[in-house]
Amino acid sequence: MISRTTAYRATVALIWALALWHSWTSRGLFVDGANFLVHVVRQEDFFDFYDPRRYAMVAGQIPIMIAVTLGSTDLQLLARLLSLGLFGLPTLFYTLALHRAKDDPILLAIVIAAIGLVFMTTSFFIVGEYNTLYALVTLMGVRLATAERLTIPDGLALALLALLSIRIYETMIYLGPLLCLIMLWRVWRAPSRPVIATVLYLLAAAFAIRGMTVAIYSVTHPHQPSHLEEVWLWAINFWQNLQFDLALGATVVVVAWALVKPADLARNRPYAYAGVFLALLALSPLLALTDGLVRPLAKSQYVARTVSGLIIATMVVVCVAYRATPALRLPVFEVLRRPDAARRFLSFSFVMLLAGLPADLHLTQTWVGYLDAIRTTVQSRSGIIPVEDTPLARPPYSLFVEDWVLTTQSVVLRVKPSDGVLAPSRAYMNQWVPFPPEELPNMGRFRWRD
Repeated sequence: MISRTTAYRATVALIWALALWHSWTSRGLFVDGANFLVHVVRQEDFFDFYDPRRYAMVAGQIPIMIAVTLGSTDLQLLARLLSLGLFGLPTLFYTLALHRAKDDPILLAIVIAAIGLVFMTTSFFIVGEYNTLYALVTLMGVRLATAERLTIPDGLALALLALLSIRIYETMIYLGPLLCLIMLWRVWRAPSRPVIATVLYLLAAAFAIRGMTVAIYSVTHPHQPSHLEEVWLWAINFWQNLQFDLALGATVVVVAWALVKPADLARNRPYAYAGVFLALLALSPLLALTDGLVRPLAKSQYVARTVSGLIIATMVVVCVAYRATPALRLPVFEVLRRPDAARRFLSFSFVMLLAGLPADLHLTQTWVGYLDAIRTTVQSRSGIIPVEDTPLARPPYSLFVEDWVLTTQSVVLRVKPSDGVLAPSRAYMNQWVPFPPEELPNMGRFRWRD
């Protein structure tokens, strides 16, 4: 069984290694990311077109904007820096949460589980601001759970995090009230209430509620009404994300066992059954050898984002309840406070994180091939190139294609103006695209340099 120190250090090292690798492979260009990159370099400014998500957009674009301001025109470098900003922000918040939880094996296990169950299975679409929000809420939850009294450092950190959460993502519609209630409960139960610390806690609670009102407005006045309808429909299709399903299956086994037979958490039996799901998760890339669509899919990660918010909310509640003073005498908490049970629980979470690695590495490596296929195609041909006449029309690369952004991705990967450009599939013709193949954006001095 793994120790707290090893689990903490290994997890931090792993998530930062992945963040750097994903940045190097320009995974931020997946779907909307390519559109973000083109707009940033064309206007040489932040692309923060949607006010309810502005803070996450701006924060994630800081690295690329620094490079653009300093005069960089290499689109490959800028794509990597955009990816670094998008991956670095949630990775930073998860790192801070891990650091805060490192002295408590159960809280540490919950944070690692949040990374393995939510972040690893939904972050291929890293441009989605939900990745940042869920990491931020996890950090706030851990700080609230471990705060033994009201202090100025905790209050200031919570206030700043809550301020940032105001304009990140629509799931603040329920995460905001949850955080507000926990902060007010902390103030109410505090043995003493220093004025400055109390004011900071109350300010953080007010910011959380403000985040809820912004989320409500974004839902009632959506940027694209048709897209909002699709989001609600996709929310019930989370089961299409195989990586998420298998990690969730393992989690449900342990949680259900803990509720029915909490004493067994000090034994190997519940984790052995949960391990079946984790073994399937680790082996899931082998499904790519078949012709079916039951396999890890990058585009399927998007549909699990809504359910993931509910999971993060549940984890925050469990963290706070577990560390509540006076201690809650729940049977499952009593068992988990035993060192042997805590080590098993922590080991399970860490194994879940490791089990998700093969699918992530497989998808990332396939993504590298996808970008290479686009680059080779547009640099070897001129004019408008039908996607049906390229390797992108066949698996595995066809599984990464989103017709509306295909032309934009090919524009980013051109090395000279005479290079070709990809056209969406014929089935998608006459539908909206940010830049039609006949009306390409002027990229000026910006070019992809190998």
